[in-house]
Amino acid sequence: MIDSGPFLLIVGPLAGAVVVWLLGRWPRAAAIAGAVAAAGLGLLLALAGNDVWAVYGRSLALGDGVRAVFQLLLLLVGVLFLLSLRWPIGRDTAPASLAAVSPLAAMVMIQPLALGAFFLIPVAALLAAAVQSGRPGKIGPAWRYLVMMTLALPLLLLTGWLASTPAAFPLGAARVLALAAMIVVGGFPFYMWVRPAARQASPLLLPFLFGGAQLALLLLVFGWLMARPDWQADPGFQSWLRWSGALTVLLGGLLAATAVDGDDLLASLLLLDMGMGLLTLLLPGKMGWETAVAIHLGRVVALLLVGVGRLMWVERSKFGAVLWLYGSLTLLGLPLTAGFGGRWALLNALPGLGGETPAIVLPGLLLLGTACGLWGIGRRAHGLTHFTTERAEGEA
Repeated sequence: MIDSGPFLLIVGPLAGAVVVWLLGRWPRAAAIAGAVAAAGLGLLLALAGNDVWAVYGRSLALGDGVRAVFQLLLLLVGVLFLLSLRWPIGRDTAPASLAAVSPLAAMVMIQPLALGAFFLIPVAALLAAAVQSGRPGKIGPAWRYLVMMTLALPLLLLTGWLASTPAAFPLGAARVLALAAMIVVGGFPFYMWVRPAARQASPLLLPFLFGGAQLALLLLVFGWLMARPDWQADPGFQSWLRWSGALTVLLGGLLAATAVDGDDLLASLLLLDMGMGLLTLLLPGKMGWETAVAIHLGRVVALLLVGVGRLMWVERSKFGAVLWLYGSLTLLGLPLTAGFGGRWALLNALPGLGGETPAIVLPGLLLLGTACGLWGIGRRAHGLTHFTTERAEGEA
């Protein structure tokens, strides 16, 4: 058994990223080395114990939940490297993603929880570099992502301070944490970074960026809520997240219904799903975390299908169009898709969390947003049918 799982998660991804970056002149060798590094780290992590690593008087603890999340992250990085053998991506995209695993791990493992906020800056810088890689001159989306993540830092630090001195600020720690969560998850009105980043990044990066990395960020917020369960009962926390999540879903659906192209539709559907992920913070205890995991796993599958399908579609593959369509329906959480389980669990739990509003209002807004998203997919599916018909006629 490996002696120190936390040490492995902190040092291993950084070392692997350096090796991959040094091999950058030889893309295939770099991709193979990166895939081997990610697989090796994932295997070693599975063998590591649930131990604590002490550094400068601070402890980093590896539990089963953290282990599972970072096994998923390493798997996604490995898939990213393997797919880059077929569809080249920016030189820095994959190594930056692998390197980001290290500060993400430190962020959720370190005690006390407030210190994890400091690791948000290197996480954001590395992920912004991954978004920007291969897109020279288009720094807007990456810069916006970095700025918004940086804005969450003081709020998370303030949350830590208010946890010990709750009377020092009139809003209270729960509401400050709600604001921080709305920023890092991309909830209304802080959603302006989500769609630009989704359009700018390589399609192969999206499962890691919006699936695995977002789940790790939510794990930090759930860490606070597990430690302070009374915060979830705060009326402001409940109300702010309820309306932020609902408006994000509704906005994503409306934007999907009016999307002008496939990239715009995907970015809008992703925004809709981000709103669903934000709402899991309203669910009590273990239920909230399990629902968040289900929603993000569905998102990972959807983004993998959409990304591969889009790249195959560019190559004039009819199967790529099918993958793209099924992935979009999965991202919307429709029945018979991998996204349905998490969406159904959330919709079942929310009527009891409506606060002063009628119980039907919140699920109704979510279903309305979903219906708008489905309309947008239907509009785009007509274009896919037109494309595949033309292709078949040309082959004939």
